[in-house]
Amino acid sequence: MIRNFYFDKVLVICFLILIILGIVFVFSATSVPSLINNKDPYYYLRREILWSAVSIFFMFVLYLTPIDFLKKIAYPLAVLTVILLVVVLIFPAHVSGTSVKRWLDLGIVRFQPSELAKLSAIFFLAYFIHRKKNEKDFFNRWSSLITALSIPSIMIFLVLIQPHKGAALFIAVLVFAVLFSSKFSWKKLLLFPALFLPLFLIFIMKSGYAEKRIEAMLNPIENRTGISYQVFQSILSFVKGGIAGEGIGGGTQKLKYLPEIHTDYIFALIGEEAGFMGAVFVIFIFLLILYRGLKISLNLEDTFSQVLGVGITYMIVIQAFFHIAVNTSLFPPTGFTLPFISYGGSSLLIMSAAAGILIRLSKEPKQSIYRREAV
Repeated sequence: MIRNFYFDKVLVICFLILIILGIVFVFSATSVPSLINNKDPYYYLRREILWSAVSIFFMFVLYLTPIDFLKKIAYPLAVLTVILLVVVLIFPAHVSGTSVKRWLDLGIVRFQPSELAKLSAIFFLAYFIHRKKNEKDFFNRWSSLITALSIPSIMIFLVLIQPHKGAALFIAVLVFAVLFSSKFSWKKLLLFPALFLPLFLIFIMKSGYAEKRIEAMLNPIENRTGISYQVFQSILSFVKGGIAGEGIGGGTQKLKYLPEIHTDYIFALIGEEAGFMGAVFVIFIFLLILYRGLKISLNLEDTFSQVLGVGITYMIVIQAFFHIAVNTSLFPPTGFTLPFISYGGSSLLIMSAAAGILIRLSKEPKQSIYRREAV
């Protein structure tokens, strides 16, 4: 039975804390550099507050949206996403006079279809598994697994040729995590990364800048004035922050030392200004979302809701892990935003919509814990 007006308070508090932290640290990251460059110090703050307000509204709307409606839009959303990923290749946005095939120019705003692809891939998998789960030997058939991977694979390919290798890798990891958490045979499932990971690595290594990014991660000290500049400055942020940090607004890495600090390296700013304690607090919030999200999802009665909830939880937490891994030099430098905190309307909007769905799922009918069957 659906519990009217119920919502998981822990999840809501976690999401609101992250959004508030985003407003605080985006302002800290951009205000002084804007003043130095004779620009409006409140420009990014106003936009971040606006995007936060719109995102919270979308979160509330998705919380009110019935799950049956989400089932109906799962396949159309996947088709729409594929169309947008094709359109962005044909009609890319122009950023600083350069064509960028990751963005759609919608006039007053620019939108990144790869952000939508993360959520729509989860929708597709959730509805596909929901519709087919009662078919005989569904989870043991090769045809079932190949069909499940069909639309997400198209999305991954289209994102890869933008090129946006980081987003393509993220969607691939997300899809694998969702399928691995379902009842599909893990032996069959593991065959796909075994076959395609080498091809993916070859594709990446063919682009010179990708190889340089890996080298930057492996030797951040040696190459700190060259290809490892951002990596080294990010590590230096945590060193300078120490245990308690230099105080909100007191960091210096944002003063032209660490580029893109308000987006790709905002966790490094947190490490510098809020210190080890602040960084650990942010990690704790994401771990709490992981725990609550999985606990809610695995107890749901409906298979679509289970897979959707697990997928959304993974989407939020895995992206946070990737961002933190890049900022701490555990992963090659690439563009992963920190969910709800980094500056960026597309990411904040999609993540907030996903959060609204997860909060909605907390009020759905429950059943005994869903467990993987032996295969």
